Amino acid sequence: MFINALSNFLEKLASEKDLDEWYLSTFIDENIYSLSPTEAFELSSHVIELLKDEAQPDCTYELLSILLALQRQSDTTQIPDILKNSPNFFDDLIKNNSEKYVLNLAHELAKNYRMKL
Repeated sequence: MFINALSNFLEKLASEKDLDEWYLSTFIDENIYSLSPTEAFELSSHVIELLKDEAQPDCTYELLSILLALQRQSDTTQIPDILKNSPNFFDDLIKNNSEKYVLNLAHELAKNYRMKL
């Protein structure tokens, strides 16, 4: 269900139709806060995979925001296996993105996952 909702959300972002200023907050409220901590932790790997593959390069901010919400909902600092296998993930993300809001999210996630930058 979450993966389908995320796909629909990303399609909607790509089309830029019917977006209001609360589009991201609404998505998080409706699709993440209802997840159990275990579900949120497991689904974070899917979002990380999207970021790693750069499948949605124009949605980096949104995907990082969703990943942060999933990390908080999972209520753990445990590092998903996909990040354990990519220790430079946040470093690479920071090198490839100069937008301050993306940098802030990447730094916060790295800190929450106790990863060094």
